Amino acid sequence: MLTRIRKQSKKILLPIARALIKIKINANTITFVGLILSLIYLIVLVFFKNPILGLVLLLLSGFMDAIDGEVARLSGSAGSKGSFLDSSLDRIEDMNYILGLLGLGFPSLLVGLLIGISITISYLRAKAESLGLKKIEGRGLIERGERIIILFVILLVSIFSVLISLYIAYIFLILSIVTVIQRFIYIYFNLS
Repeated sequence: MLTRIRKQSKKILLPIARALIKIKINANTITFVGLILSLIYLIVLVFFKNPILGLVLLLLSGFMDAIDGEVARLSGSAGSKGSFLDSSLDRIEDMNYILGLLGLGFPSLLVGLLIGISITISYLRAKAESLGLKKIEGRGLIERGERIIILFVILLVSIFSVLISLYIAYIFLILSIVTVIQRFIYIYFNLS
């Protein structure tokens, strides 16, 4: 869904990416900063139970993920090593983002299922692309961008009502399961 909006976001990201390149900050550094911010986010939620600061850290970490690819492309440094690093650390960040829900008192089973299904959504795309199937991006209800937005909403709502944010997390789980099924069916029937 958000894949379509990304083209519009480049109007904001490109000037920032150019500025970062000018001051000699490379894409891999930005990727690592995103990971560090996700770890701080996890600590803030689990140990300090501060969803407001968690929201800020989630936004900053997510922004690092949006900008690192632009910096790599604009600087001509995009390559397989950077792509591997970015994809790998994105999975760790996803895990950190969802693990933070434990700090809000969410059931560990729900958190575990959300982590497993989130990683499965990303795995299905990676596996399909490794088998030569393209155009997986945009398949399914929620991709990574949507997952981060839903987590943002869960944190925001938790400031006012943890119970309502828990209901949103269960909806998040259902949408994630639907996405896995959608991707699996699409990939299976489009492989030769």
